[in-house]
Amino acid sequence: MANSKLISFELSHFYPNIELQKFWEFFVDHRWYSQSDIMAGEVVVVKEGKDHPQGLGAVRKILIGNINLTEDIVGFDPPNYFSYAVHEGGMPVNRYRGEFFYESKNGGMLWKYKGSFEPKYFGTGWFFKWFLKSRMKSQLPVWEKGYNAYHNVNSQP
Repeated sequence: MANSKLISFELSHFYPNIELQKFWEFFVDHRWYSQSDIMAGEVVVVKEGKDHPQGLGAVRKILIGNINLTEDIVGFDPPNYFSYAVHEGGMPVNRYRGEFFYESKNGGMLWKYKGSFEPKYFGTGWFFKWFLKSRMKSQLPVWEKGYNAYHNVNSQP
């Protein structure tokens, strides 16, 4: 059994051509996400949240290949903050929580992410920190491509 050491990581990225409010609209549109050829997988809202289907208190399923996660939306402050907690058993770690922070900056958008978890097995924390951070980082260009498609933005100069 793992000790209860909380492991966390942070990432940030600046999108020079993304408008905060428009990104938020794209980010929380689970129907478009699920029907898109750009975004991986599907988001199913099992229980709608307060003031928005993915608002505070919502429960959603994330289906990507053979990955099937259930998440509670634990933070929802449009258009600046979104946070979720993964139900136990859905990941190879315990108590996973992800937090997205968005900020308008220099005509674009600053994206920040904080992830935290407890390793299920002693000695695996370093690996899952690297893996989860790498996975989240790989989504950065996907979100930009999805944003551009969602808002019919031509990303060519």
